[in-house]
Amino acid sequence: MKQILLGAILLMIMSIDTYGEVLDRNKENNTTVLSRDQIKVKTVRNVLGMNNPLEHTTGQLRTGYITHKEDGSKRNSGYALGGHYHLDTKRWNGLKVGLSAYTVLNLGVNQNPLNLNPDFFDADGNSFIQLTEAYLDGKWGNTEIKLGRQLLDTPHADSDDIRMIPNYFEAYTLRNNDIEGLTLSAGLITKMAGWENGVDAQKFVNTGKTLGSGDTNGIFYVSALYEGIKELSLSLWYYNYIDIADVLYAEAGYHIHFSKDTVLTMGLQYDGSHQNGAALLREQDADTYGISMEFAEEAAGLHILAAYNQDNGRTGATPLSLGGGPFFTSMENQTLDAVGSAGSAWMIGAGYHFDVIGINGLVAGIAYGNFQARDSGLYESHETDTVFEYAWSDKLSLTAAFASVRFDAGKDGDNTALKNFKQFRFIVNYNFN
Repeated sequence: MKQILLGAILLMIMSIDTYGEVLDRNKENNTTVLSRDQIKVKTVRNVLGMNNPLEHTTGQLRTGYITHKEDGSKRNSGYALGGHYHLDTKRWNGLKVGLSAYTVLNLGVNQNPLNLNPDFFDADGNSFIQLTEAYLDGKWGNTEIKLGRQLLDTPHADSDDIRMIPNYFEAYTLRNNDIEGLTLSAGLITKMAGWENGVDAQKFVNTGKTLGSGDTNGIFYVSALYEGIKELSLSLWYYNYIDIADVLYAEAGYHIHFSKDTVLTMGLQYDGSHQNGAALLREQDADTYGISMEFAEEAAGLHILAAYNQDNGRTGATPLSLGGGPFFTSMENQTLDAVGSAGSAWMIGAGYHFDVIGINGLVAGIAYGNFQARDSGLYESHETDTVFEYAWSDKLSLTAAFASVRFDAGKDGDNTALKNFKQFRFIVNYNFN
């Protein structure tokens, strides 16, 4: 009860609008993200899990409901109220401090804990309050450092904001834009909090424990993003998961404009991992390739997306992502690394913007994907996603997403370890800018 009371007080404090330096931070972050997203290849998962800085810089109230039903099992559900409040100090000699507090309140006071969906809450299914961001930010010219708890957006470590609380990281990052069109970055990620940390959403857990290897010295990364050629985006990332694996990720995106409103976006990707040091997660041998195509006809409000991934390694696509992962075929639930061995995945989807018929802010989408091991008797799944998003205004928005997943062992038709399931989630956000 004391925790719920403290959370309620924090949520009331969050309803106070702030000005000045915080709004400057909104503008800075929005510019950066829009620049990167101009030719960034989209997937179902990263569209759903995108963390918009305008929604996550000053304050937000959030309420959500989720329900999950497996064949032969009882339905589990959860509903919660939560949100966060962020505060930046003014810069002094290039330095500023950022703080963010997040709270999630379990509203199902009389709900049977045996039927509680765990995705919204802490490891015990309870409410919690957490200091999610606490960092020192330094900016001098085109160089910026950020030290401490923060949000990240990298291929293998990202916020994946599709529950009550996104993923946060304890990290030490450096970024430089001295060369026009080129962004260089480096960092060390040591801990992770949030709904996908694998231990307890409210705790910052060593990245090794999140991955299932026990404590390690973290993940070091370096990257280069080049956007100096019109309509082309190139990125290269190297991750050193200390005593686990080396991971190399490369992506290219290209726009083809047929007219002002008609655009084709092509994407290529490569993701490979190989064990290093003590190899705490045993052998890692992944060589994953991907292609993506998105056709947008804005005048008609129509987007069509198709993607294909294939892994030719001995151990399958790398399972080392802290978040939604980078694969073009990733959906609400299924991702290529779930196959657990060499295999492939494909997906196709369509989206419609209702603005063209006068319903501003409403978007609907549907997608279907297939995930299959090279030996389909080991793993094969089919997922259908349906999503509705409605932005009532800059401050109020809602998302409703339904996922249906069916497992099929292939020719044998017998896979007792995996159960078909259906999942629905509904989340409403109210932002304070």
